[in-house]
Amino acid sequence: MNMKKNAEKNLNENKEPSGSNFSQLEIEIPVISQEEKAKLDASQQAVAKQKGKRKKVWNALLLAFNICVVAGILLYQVFQSEFVPLSDLDINIGYIFVCVAVFCTLVFFDTLSISYLIKKSCKHSRFILSFKTNLCGRYYDAVTPLSTGGQPFQVAYLMSRDVPSTKALSIPIAKLFFQQLTWFIISLVSLIISFVNYSSFSSFVNISSYIGFVLSFAVLFFTLFLSVSKNVGKKLVAKSLKLLQKMKIVKNYEKQYQRVTAYVEDYQNIMREYVKSKKDFFVMFFCMAAKTLLTYSLPFFIYCVFNGFDGSLYGSFLVMGVLVDLASSFIPLPGGTGMNEVSFSMMFQPYFAHGPLIWALLLWRFFTYYVYLILGFGMVTYDVAYGNRKYRWLKVERRLQQESKSFKEEQISTFRKAREYRRRRQLRKS
Repeated sequence: MNMKKNAEKNLNENKEPSGSNFSQLEIEIPVISQEEKAKLDASQQAVAKQKGKRKKVWNALLLAFNICVVAGILLYQVFQSEFVPLSDLDINIGYIFVCVAVFCTLVFFDTLSISYLIKKSCKHSRFILSFKTNLCGRYYDAVTPLSTGGQPFQVAYLMSRDVPSTKALSIPIAKLFFQQLTWFIISLVSLIISFVNYSSFSSFVNISSYIGFVLSFAVLFFTLFLSVSKNVGKKLVAKSLKLLQKMKIVKNYEKQYQRVTAYVEDYQNIMREYVKSKKDFFVMFFCMAAKTLLTYSLPFFIYCVFNGFDGSLYGSFLVMGVLVDLASSFIPLPGGTGMNEVSFSMMFQPYFAHGPLIWALLLWRFFTYYVYLILGFGMVTYDVAYGNRKYRWLKVERRLQQESKSFKEEQISTFRKAREYRRRRQLRKS
C-alpha cells in the first residue's frame, strides 16, 4: 500500500514540477463597476438588436431602398439632362488613382487615430485591430439611420479582441469627440464662406446645410454643456426624459437616464484627460482634421477625372463638399440616402454640364458610402467565417508559449540554484 502511494506521489510530482506557477498564469477577469456594466449592457443590447433576423431584413430593405433612390435620381438625370455614355467621355485615368490614394490616406488617418488611442490605453500598438475596428464602425454607421450603430459595434469588437472593457468604452467616445470638434470648425468656416458668397452656391443646398448645421450643433452643444456642467446637466436630462416619457417616446425612464448620464460622464472624463496632454490633443486633432479635409476634397479630384486639373476650384469644391454633407446630415436614412444624391446633383451640376454628372455622382457615392459597405461586409464575413476562430487559436498559442516560457525560466532558475549549491559544497569540502 505504501509503495502504491509513493508511486502516485512521484507521478503527481512529474506532472507538475515543484515551484510551478501555472495556476498564476490564468487570465484574471477584471472587476468593473455597476456604471460600467450598464454601459456595456447598452452596447451589447445594440449589437444584439443589429444581429437579430428582423434587423437584418430591415437593413436589407433599407439598402434596397437606397439603391432604388439612386437609380431614380440617375434616371431623372438621364431624362432631364444630356446623358453621355462613359465611352464617349474624355477620362483622365490618372486622377482615378489619385481618388483611390486620397481615400486610402483618409482611411489611414482614421485608423491611425484609433491605433493611437489603443496604444495610449493598452501600452502597445495594434494597427490591424484598429483598421478592422474602423471598418466595423463605418460599416454599421452606413447601415443604420443617422449613423448610430458604429460605436456600440466598435466597443463590442474591441472587447472581443481582449481590450479591457473600460478602454473599449472610452476609445470610440474619444475619437468621436475629436471628430465632432474638427467637423464643427471646418463646417463653421465653410458656412461663413458660403454666406459671404451666397450666389455662388445652390440656394436649396445652402438652406438645407444651415438646418443640418443647427441640428448637429445643437446635439454637440448639448453634449458639451452636459459634460461641463454636471449638476445642471443631470437636472436637464431628467426633465427632458420625463417630458419624453409623458409623450410616450421614452418607455424606461431609469434605464435611459443612466445611459445618458453615463455617456455624458465619459465625455467629461475624456475631455479632461486630453486637455491635460497637449501632445495627445494635437495628434488626435491632426488625424481627424486630415481625415475630414480629405473626405471633403474628393469631389474636386472627381472633377479632375472628367475635366482635368484646375487648382483655382479646389477651395470652392471643398466648401461645396461640406455643404452637401451638412444638407443630408439630418435625413434619418442610412447614408443620408436621397438627400446626398440630390444635393450633389444640384451643387455640382454647373461643373459637369457636358454629361458626366451621373458618373461623377456614382464615383463620389462609391468613395464616400458604398466602398465602406463593401469593405465592412467583407471584414464581417471574414471574421465570422475564419477570423474569430483564428484569433481564438492565437490566444491559445500565446498562452501556451507564455506557459512554456515561464516553465523554461523556472527550470533554468532551479538549475542555477542547484549548481550554485553544489559549488558552495565543493568549496566547503576543499
